[in-house]
Amino acid sequence: MRAVFDIVFLLVPRFSMIALYSALEPLRVANRFGGELFRWRFCSLDGEAITASNGIPVSVDGAIGSAGRPNLVIVCSSYEHERAMTPAMRSVLRRLGGAGVWLGGLDTGPILLADAGLLDRRRATCHWETLGAMREDYPRVEVTDALYEIDGARLTASGGTAPLDMMIDWIGVLHGQPLAMRVADTLVHARYGGDPGGARISARTRFGTDDAHVLAAISAMEEHLEDVLRLEDVAVAAGVSPRQLERRFRRVLGMGPMRFYLGLRLERAERLLTYSRLSVRDAGVASGFSSLAQFSRAYKARYGLAPSQHRRQVSRQA
Repeated sequence: MRAVFDIVFLLVPRFSMIALYSALEPLRVANRFGGELFRWRFCSLDGEAITASNGIPVSVDGAIGSAGRPNLVIVCSSYEHERAMTPAMRSVLRRLGGAGVWLGGLDTGPILLADAGLLDRRRATCHWETLGAMREDYPRVEVTDALYEIDGARLTASGGTAPLDMMIDWIGVLHGQPLAMRVADTLVHARYGGDPGGARISARTRFGTDDAHVLAAISAMEEHLEDVLRLEDVAVAAGVSPRQLERRFRRVLGMGPMRFYLGLRLERAERLLTYSRLSVRDAGVASGFSSLAQFSRAYKARYGLAPSQHRRQVSRQA
C-alpha cells in the first residue's frame, strides 16, 4: 500500500495567503487524479489561530510541537518574519531537521530556516525584497534569485505564486511528469514546463522597455550595487558609447543612467535597513556608498529621512 505524504504548513503571523494556497492547491489536484498521495494540516508555534497578512484569521490543527513526525514541514511567513525568529522557533525547526523531516519555506519562510542553521551549504531563495538581507545575514547559505529551489530535503519558494511552480515540479519528481503536467493544466498554469524565470519580474517588464542596450545596462548595474561601476563601464556592458547611453536612458526612463543607478542602490539600502541585521554604515557600504555622510545625504534626499531614522522606525515596529 502506498504511503501518504504527510505535510504540515507552519503558519507565522502575517503570512502570505496567496503563497500558502499556491503551495496547497497542487496537492489537492494531485490527489484528485492520483488518489490520496498527500495529506496536510495547519499548525502554529503555540497552537493558536493565525491571522494572515490580508487580515483573514486561519484556524490550525494544533501546535507544531505536538504534530509528531510529518514528512515535510513548510514554514509560511511574509511581513514581520523577524518576530518569529525566537529561540522557541529555532528549537522546533532544529528538532524537526534533526529528525530527518523535510523542510520548506515560502516568501520569507526560508529566512526562518536559515536562522535555525537549516539551509547551510544549500541553495535557497526567498522573496526578492529580502534576498539581499538573506545573503548578508546568512553567508553559509547559497542564496539565489530563482523562483524556487529544491535542494535535497529543502524546498524554498520566493513568494506570491512561485510555490505553485515549486510544488508542481516536486509532484513531478515524486510521482512523474504526466501527473505534474495534468496538475498544471487543471490549474491553468501555462508557465509550467517553460522557463520559470527568477524571483523578481524581469527588468523588461518592470521598466516597460524593450531597448536591449538599456536592459543590458540595468543588468550590469544590478550586478554591481556594491562595487559601483563608472558610466564608461556601464556603457561598455550595454554595447554603446556613454553619450548614446545617456540619450537612451533619458528617452526610455526620463533620467540619466547614473541617476537611475543611484536609485537602484538606494532601493537596495532601504531593503537592507528594513530586513537585514547590518549596521547603518554597513548597509551603506553594501549599497556602494564610500562614506556614511554620503549615504545619509543621498538616502534622506530620496526617502525624506536619514537611514538611522529608518532603522529606528523598523526597530520600533518589530
